[in-house]
Amino acid sequence: MDLLMRYEIWLIAAIIFVAVDVLIGLDFILLAFAVGAITAGASLFWDDSLNLPYTTDWESLITFFGIFSLCILPPLRILVKRLQTKDDIADINKY
Repeated sequence: MDLLMRYEIWLIAAIIFVAVDVLIGLDFILLAFAVGAITAGASLFWDDSLNLPYTTDWESLITFFGIFSLCILPPLRILVKRLQTKDDIADINKY
């Protein structure tokens, strides 16, 4: 589990989340988990200067990732819905 304490792993996971979300078309659900992975990776990267309490072990880092991803999901879904409804009005092929 030592690999989970490396910021590179979290950034690679974020790229994989975005790629899977775009390829499968999950309506940007995995984008929230990508943002959570980027945040977890960034907090590990700046751990020396920030001294965050959840970067001491992998269990607390996974908990932070899960809670942050689930908390960012509703605002992100609302934002995506607003942006999609603006695009739907201008679409001439909408039936």
